[in-house]
Amino acid sequence: MISWTDTLTPLLTQWWPGGGGEESPDLAPGISESDISPGIEGFLFTALIVVLLIFVVRDLAKRTRRMKYRNQMEAELSGEEAEFPGEITPAEISEAQQKARRAAAEARFGPNS
Repeated sequence: MISWTDTLTPLLTQWWPGGGGEESPDLAPGISESDISPGIEGFLFTALIVVLLIFVVRDLAKRTRRMKYRNQMEAELSGEEAEFPGEITPAEISEAQQKARRAAAEARFGPNS
């Protein structure tokens, strides 16, 4: 009896290189599998990169946290409200900008709008 996995596996793996349930081709004469695999050196190099990346990310998080706390403490010591990254603060508009906005609003919507 043929199971449904025997029927569906070739259909679902056709998109994968070397997939489709067919046998994989043999290596060229004179080449062994150990000649084309990365071996222990490749594994150790990859492990080293992962360990270094973990240290870099942890250091980045530590420095970011330290900067955030430093900004909070400076704001508290100066009597201001602490500002957090991403917080929207209203911008101050100069008198000339306010006058230009009023003139544009009057031109668009009429006086006393």
